[in-house]
Amino acid sequence: MYSYAYLGMAVASLGMLGVVHKVADHRHCRPEAVNMMIFLAAAPIMFAVSFWRFGPANTLNVPAVAWATALVCGFMAAFATLNFQHGIRHGKISTSWLIINLSTALPTVLSIAIYKEAVTRRRALGLLLAVAALFILWLERVREERIAGK
Repeated sequence: MYSYAYLGMAVASLGMLGVVHKVADHRHCRPEAVNMMIFLAAAPIMFAVSFWRFGPANTLNVPAVAWATALVCGFMAAFATLNFQHGIRHGKISTSWLIINLSTALPTVLSIAIYKEAVTRRRALGLLLAVAALFILWLERVREERIAGK
């Protein structure tokens, strides 16, 4: 039951993230400020949900490797989001949005490599679809360059 609620919240959050980016771009907000607002708002919300769901002991007693992985991936996500906000002014939002969503590849690979997470058929299909999306992006870029070159 919780999994569907979390899925719904994830979809709504992702949609709101896109809306925030688009509104910020139209109002000519500084990407750095928008990025900081997004990540500073997410941190206490995630902490509160973890505290409520897992309790204080499990929330605060996290292995060091998990903290390190979270910090590295968090900084990479912040950097990717900042680049997305700068890049959205120069290209299509659909291309930029796909690239920002593909940034989940590193945590996925780390989960498989470090935590020995099992790769089910469904997850393998998801990874293959991500590779297919990158290939389609590359094909679109080649087509656009060919049209621009004429």
